[in-house]
Amino acid sequence: MAESRYDVIVVGAGFGGSACAGLLAKRGLKVLLLEKNARAGGKAMTLSKKGFTYTAWVVISAPTQGTLLEVVLKELGIEDKVELVAPGVNGSTYKTSSGKWAIGPQPAPGEVMDPNKMFDWLEVKEEDREESLRVMTELTMMSPQDIDTLNDITFADWLGRYSVPRSVLAFLLGPVSDGCFMVPYDALSAAEAVKTLQDIFLRSGGVFCKGGFGKLASAYAEAVEANDGKVVMRARVEKITVSQGKVTGAVTDKGSFQAPIVVSNAGIQPTVLKLVGEEHFDKGYVNYVKELVPSWGMMGTRYFLSKKVTDYPYGALFSNDSPYTLEKWLKVKSSNPPDEITVWYEVPSNYDPEAAPKGKQLLMTGFWCPCDPQMTAKEKKGWWDKGEEMLFKVFPDMPKYIEFKEGYSTRDVSALTRDHVLPGQGGECIGLGQVVGQAGAHKPSAKAPIQGLFYVGCDAGGYGVGIHQAVDSGINVASMVQKYHLMHQAMQ
Repeated sequence: MAESRYDVIVVGAGFGGSACAGLLAKRGLKVLLLEKNARAGGKAMTLSKKGFTYTAWVVISAPTQGTLLEVVLKELGIEDKVELVAPGVNGSTYKTSSGKWAIGPQPAPGEVMDPNKMFDWLEVKEEDREESLRVMTELTMMSPQDIDTLNDITFADWLGRYSVPRSVLAFLLGPVSDGCFMVPYDALSAAEAVKTLQDIFLRSGGVFCKGGFGKLASAYAEAVEANDGKVVMRARVEKITVSQGKVTGAVTDKGSFQAPIVVSNAGIQPTVLKLVGEEHFDKGYVNYVKELVPSWGMMGTRYFLSKKVTDYPYGALFSNDSPYTLEKWLKVKSSNPPDEITVWYEVPSNYDPEAAPKGKQLLMTGFWCPCDPQMTAKEKKGWWDKGEEMLFKVFPDMPKYIEFKEGYSTRDVSALTRDHVLPGQGGECIGLGQVVGQAGAHKPSAKAPIQGLFYVGCDAGGYGVGIHQAVDSGINVASMVQKYHLMHQAMQ
């Protein structure tokens, strides 16, 4: 068993936890990384079955150029352990006014998309193109100073300043914003939306990892032991211990460990309400944590196919009616899905040929759903059926090639990652929702009001799309913890 005393204990080997732990170990701290599962990766864990390799659910990262995923690899000196790939094409498919499903235009390698080709695809009228181009241009070119002024308004408020055609709005939301943030655009922070989408438009999107994204998190975790730290898998943290307002370590089902610093990748709500306990925090802070809103959930189906059905590595199926508002969400979340939803799909073997047996293919879907891990079987079936209905409209021949299929739900997300500690919470796709009041400048602090306790991952310390946001947090929190450690060492 590992030694019992460390400089820092990191709870959870998701992308925030594994990146933070790897960086701290590389910088000379004695690190213990604890993970309740058998492998790293959290919500982007890699799975394998019958010759197929895939991420647990649909995971597509952005931006492509200058990604922070590579920044961490370079600092850890392990660029050769992981191969990130960006195919540069996607199969996003729009339902036209005639009811036909049309795949979007693909720019040539190294070229910027001609906006008129996109407007042709989205059936934008000639008289609406100037305004459509204006909103896209201003979003893409907005200065950081102007973005900072948007912290207190929603993306819907910002878009409401323009006369955006319905199809352009559907594009900005369906395959883009909704897939990045998993919250309705009339709740989404405009600053968070513009900053992230600007990155995607300027530096592209669609980053994958050969061998599945979990391989990247595993490489970060392996760097802990390569730098004299320790990683313990299948070690469920039962308690983060606190004495006299200071963290003292962690208790697991494999023993107890001591450290004056604990970094939790378990989510701010599970950390405060379960791992540490409400009694160690001010009541006002506990109420603040309880009020935080999670992102929506994602569920879908993995289809194991005997034959290839598409050459695209990923895509989104959307229509003018598929994006959500808060009002629309409230109408459907506890009953049946709406008539049309946005369905994202991912085909691992189209960016990594070794991810499927020769001639075969795994196509995995993902779509919004309530984040409650206690959804009933009937409720889950309704969402699975709707996702399949949408998918088979675009891939009508696909059913005859299905060898077997398996659905995943928010129950699986919660079981693998985030503990269920509040009603309706636990199965969220990303973590905290990037909504007004808790995103951007208003995001929860990565430093908890207990000495030596920090949060890492999508709940604090970063911005952007899921994995990118978690890794950004890992980088930022590693620097915070390193400074905290050095200052306390100097004062002893």
